[in-house]
Amino acid sequence: MKNLTPLISVIVPIYNVEAYLSECLDSILQQTYKNLEVILINDGSKDSSQAIAEGYVEKDKRFQLVNQENKGIAAARNKGLEFVHGEYIMFFDSDDKIALDAIENLLTPINGKTRIFSMGKYSTKDILEQQHKDIQTNSVKGTLLTRLKAVQSSGYPSFSAWGKLYSRDVFETIRFPIIRVHEDTAVILPVIDSVDEVVLVNQTLWYYRQVASSITNVNISDRNFTIFDKNEMQIKFAKEKHPEILNYVYKLCMNENDFVMMKCISDGSDYSMVLFKKLFLQNQYFSKVSKQRRFFYWNINSYKVYLKLSLLFYNNEFIRGIAKKILT
Repeated sequence: MKNLTPLISVIVPIYNVEAYLSECLDSILQQTYKNLEVILINDGSKDSSQAIAEGYVEKDKRFQLVNQENKGIAAARNKGLEFVHGEYIMFFDSDDKIALDAIENLLTPINGKTRIFSMGKYSTKDILEQQHKDIQTNSVKGTLLTRLKAVQSSGYPSFSAWGKLYSRDVFETIRFPIIRVHEDTAVILPVIDSVDEVVLVNQTLWYYRQVASSITNVNISDRNFTIFDKNEMQIKFAKEKHPEILNYVYKLCMNENDFVMMKCISDGSDYSMVLFKKLFLQNQYFSKVSKQRRFFYWNINSYKVYLKLSLLFYNNEFIRGIAKKILT
């Protein structure tokens, strides 16, 4: 018999987000759906984030706090999974917030089911409606490629860990690789492969805040080089488990490389140009072996000019759109 109010585990990694943490946790605290356990993982914050988190633990028994040395968001999410008791799992970035009925609307179409996740739309503007009526959903089954393309539907948080509600069995064996960036895109293929159904909830439920400390909104540094690790993981998965999607995975990797190359151009430092060259050469190779977009990557200087012109004509909202579409 279906449990009408299953426990939902919400995992929130925290690192130096004192300016936004209360707003984030309030949006969880005030959810219309009440049967939650909120697992706060303080990843070695140096500001007052820990004290703020402790305040929520004191005032609401559904909140618990785990402190660890700074190990990065992947390790924090993995630590949170060790404390999960719920039938469903949600990951939450600590500078975001959700509509008051978000969890209720994500749960309703998947309640009682396993091997499934739901996802709602998101906005980079703080314009969330707090109550939604006439919720429409679209259930997608079919092949892995069919489900993969559904996850990339416009307006949805595609390959991010946040923005989704997963049945617990999805993460029975899957863990985030310990890399500093791209850890969620590195596991999205096994996650989608582990489910039989993806449910799209056609309402904007999530506010994704663009701040300097956001994972996808930082200056180029050595951690951005972990994109090569992510690409290797995705290609290995396709070759070993689903060779029928290999060319599509090459396309995904090229698209994400393109986005990071745009950031390299915007950054403009000598260090970012080292990464730019490595990404261009990788895309040149990917386009050759997959026989896609070969005309795009014939000359690095021409491609650099193309990206510079793009940055002149398009603002950051467009660039975020490219990131969101990574890979349509």
